[in-house]
Amino acid sequence: MKAYMYNAENGLYAGETFAEPDMLVYEDGITTVPPPDYEHGQVPVFNRERQLWEVLPVAIVRQLLYSNPSRSREIPL
Repeated sequence: MKAYMYNAENGLYAGETFAEPDMLVYEDGITTVPPPDYEHGQVPVFNRERQLWEVLPVAIVRQLLYSNPSRSREIPL
């Protein structure tokens, strides 16, 4: 089955893969929910609590990731 990978720490889209459905429960950072279409300068970010993707501009993601390196890198959605 087709699955979509994301960084488990911050939700950033990491690509596609194929996985056995029974193994998905044991994998962190993988979902069967496909990311929405996005354009150059945008990045899909997965929200695990809501089980959905949001598309954010790259500039905003960079600010959130690097504005305070001592804090968690999780992107608030």
